[in-house]
Amino acid sequence: MQRRSDETSAEGSAADVAEMPEEAGDSRDAKDAKTAMIEVAEKMISERGLDDVSMRDVATAAGQRNNSAVQYHFGSRDGLILQVLRRRIISLDSARKTRLAAADEQGLGYDLHTLVGVLFEPIVELLRAHPEATHYARFLQRVGPVMAPGIPEADLRTATDDVVVRLIDVLSPLPRRVAFERIDLATQMFTGALAVYEDRRDARNTVVNARFEDVVAHLYDMIEAALCAGAGSGAGSGSGAGTVSRD
Repeated sequence: MQRRSDETSAEGSAADVAEMPEEAGDSRDAKDAKTAMIEVAEKMISERGLDDVSMRDVATAAGQRNNSAVQYHFGSRDGLILQVLRRRIISLDSARKTRLAAADEQGLGYDLHTLVGVLFEPIVELLRAHPEATHYARFLQRVGPVMAPGIPEADLRTATDDVVVRLIDVLSPLPRRVAFERIDLATQMFTGALAVYEDRRDARNTVVNARFEDVVAHLYDMIEAALCAGAGSGAGSGSGAGTVSRD
């Protein structure tokens, strides 16, 4: 990951870290400081992009007097970014686990429409609950594809993995590799479109898709249609692959 050229000299020296007091308050204060930096980093990176936010920027915006606060608490800027992702991804995966269990109880554990909802609705609910404050779609779009594999939980079997595997099974008329790539692209499309919505929302651009719920409804329709489309020659499967039925 590229870093701003001034970070090594201005922010990351061992001497600065050594100056951080051992007793900077109780554990609650330390937790509050870490939480503040996580929240600030999510917002600033979503607005500016990854390479235009330094550790000093985050520390200052979070009210930390020591410019090396990020390094002290997270080890590096990458460590901070992973914590932002980890906090959200763990919460989203827990929500997917609950939804998947409910789908199984209703006999809909292998229903395409239901599985698409299990995969994406936790993100929608997160943004719906914080319409003016959450910048997660933009943050995820900027750093998720690159940084998410570095999260420790990425090496474990998660509810999200279970949903993807089930979707691949449901899309059985497609070659499994094609189905997996479709799901990955659908995820990028979903988060990317929500990121654009957040940009337009903050710019008060109401010309296209002004309502969040309209955007979400369009995305669900588009993603289901995209997943169900037959595989053409560009997917390497020939023209004989059929479409997937949406029951």
